[in-house]
Amino acid sequence: MMFAPGSHSFPLCGLVLILAVLLQSVFVAVTYIYFTNELKQLRETYMKSNIACLSGADLGDIFHSADSWDGDGRSDPCWEVKSQLQILIKKILLKNYKSEISAAVKGKVSEILPLAISQNQEHPGHAIAAHVTGNNQKASSPPQNTLMKKFTGHKIHGWKSLKPSFLHNLRIEHGELVIPKSGFYYVYSQTYFRQDSNRHPEEGKGKQLVQQIYKVANYPDPILLMKNAKTTCWSKDAEYGLQSIYQGGVFKLNENDRIFVTVSDISMIDMDENATFFGAFLVV
Repeated sequence: MMFAPGSHSFPLCGLVLILAVLLQSVFVAVTYIYFTNELKQLRETYMKSNIACLSGADLGDIFHSADSWDGDGRSDPCWEVKSQLQILIKKILLKNYKSEISAAVKGKVSEILPLAISQNQEHPGHAIAAHVTGNNQKASSPPQNTLMKKFTGHKIHGWKSLKPSFLHNLRIEHGELVIPKSGFYYVYSQTYFRQDSNRHPEEGKGKQLVQQIYKVANYPDPILLMKNAKTTCWSKDAEYGLQSIYQGGVFKLNENDRIFVTVSDISMIDMDENATFFGAFLVV
């Protein structure tokens, strides 16, 4: 029997294919090992250079604000390492120790975290706030010229500025708080209404109570800032009918503006220092 000339071509091609696959596998393995080794060496070199940057640097230089570094400073190969470390330390301190930083270390920490400290630093000597209370007696309003009266209700004058009241960089004149500095202020007031059912039996039902806060500025008439009202029904069998109205809000006030409180019926206001009060403080 005779074989065709190409009968041995299939085993030969298979052998060549196997050798090609083996060579490719060896090449891939060698390439992987080579690049893995190179990456490892680069990583070690990078880590050593970072450690060298930190070990040879002054701690104050690391914590120096990145905003103050100029273009020449950024040419320093250690600049990026210091910058990233500074950001990381700031985040950790702000997250864990923001509220626990004591006054004793504020001077040193302020060099590290100037922005955080400046935003949270308290200045009690420059605070602007006032809280005045009643005099534990019925409120009285001095006679007013109806032609000059440009507001609704009766203005409360009898505020007490002694404890528990206080005036801090604010003053009160004629029942009006005088604003010393322009800014946004939180203004608030509460009035305590007390009705004697025996003295006013006809008013024991459907009495309207109104409290208003006005601002006096450069305009001819006072400006109404807030108004709160309620209509109450008190039992005739009760010795007293008691109600209170509170309101507060933030307003833009200018230097020398004045604010005051009015009520619908001054004879019903009980000037209990814990129940009737008026105040304001600078927010920003």
